[in-house]
Amino acid sequence: MVVRLRFHRLGCRNRPFYRVVAADSRSPGDGKQLEVLGHYDPLPGQDGGKRIGLKFDKIKYWLSVGAQPSDPVQRILFRAGVLPPPPMSAMTRKGGPRDTRPIDPLTGCFVTPKEHTNTDLPKSSGSAEMNSKSLNIATLFDN
Repeated sequence: MVVRLRFHRLGCRNRPFYRVVAADSRSPGDGKQLEVLGHYDPLPGQDGGKRIGLKFDKIKYWLSVGAQPSDPVQRILFRAGVLPPPPMSAMTRKGGPRDTRPIDPLTGCFVTPKEHTNTDLPKSSGSAEMNSKSLNIATLFDN
């Protein structure tokens, strides 16, 4: 029996509320659960924040016996500081990967590679001569 930590949706239409549960991976999403481990309300409350309540000791127990968290639960546990950051894969579509730039797991933003400047190469004087000639030609046409 493979145990997964996943969300169990409650609430009504347009007002979701989730329980974090430990359940058999073969059971349906609204089926039998082994244990309730917390709750998550994705809509902002009166204070403007999302509400999360987790039983950390129970979650650590299920992770220690080999339970696998689903992707949304893994993101919640990362924000709570229980798990390391989840692997960020490139979003894919039919034609292939959407973007192949590396993603920073902490911020979720693209990482820009640092450009290397070649200071060892001597500057060519030809480009400076070309710029001075083009300036002289430009002054001729101003008259």
